[in-house]
Amino acid sequence: MNKDEYIEELNKLLKKLPKEEKADIISDYEEHFMIGIEKGRTEEEISEALGNPKNLAKQIKAEYMLRKAEDKQSAGSVFEAALAAAGLGIFNLIFVAVPAMLLVAILLTLFVLGGAMVFGGIYVTLVTVLKLILPQYNFYITTYNGVLGSLGGILYGIGLTILGLALLAVLVYVTKWIYGLALRYLKWNLRVIEGKKRS
Repeated sequence: MNKDEYIEELNKLLKKLPKEEKADIISDYEEHFMIGIEKGRTEEEISEALGNPKNLAKQIKAEYMLRKAEDKQSAGSVFEAALAAAGLGIFNLIFVAVPAMLLVAILLTLFVLGGAMVFGGIYVTLVTVLKLILPQYNFYITTYNGVLGSLGGILYGIGLTILGLALLAVLVYVTKWIYGLALRYLKWNLRVIEGKKRS
């Protein structure tokens, strides 16, 4: 494969990257060819040394997604980076993408549970108070009769809200920790893959 064919193929494979990013990358690889030719190598030798453009494009996309995940911290960006890394090999597909999806599903479920506990606790507290103020109305909640029953309902509602908030706070901390861990793993993984390709 000569220089023009290689660059054209790489350009096509990187079409989803932002234009400026893609232009910088293409410029770098054109420079690789220029330097190699100056050293007396043929275009075919240089393209063989660079490797298959498809594999190179996958690696470039994974590196880009990883940088994006570091800059714009969100579950979506780290998930995109994990999927890009999964494209680099079957090991990553099985041991990175699948556990990442499972972990995201568990975290989302726990966040929903925490939110439900907070809103449920607020609801129980408000309904119990309203039942004390307006006893003639039925608010569709089971409470014990009398002052102790109402106090118990209020305390139960407040306790449920506090537990929900505590769960959400812990989840935020755990999510940040997992996010950092995922980024470190993906960086390490890309370094390993780059090392294998160089050797």
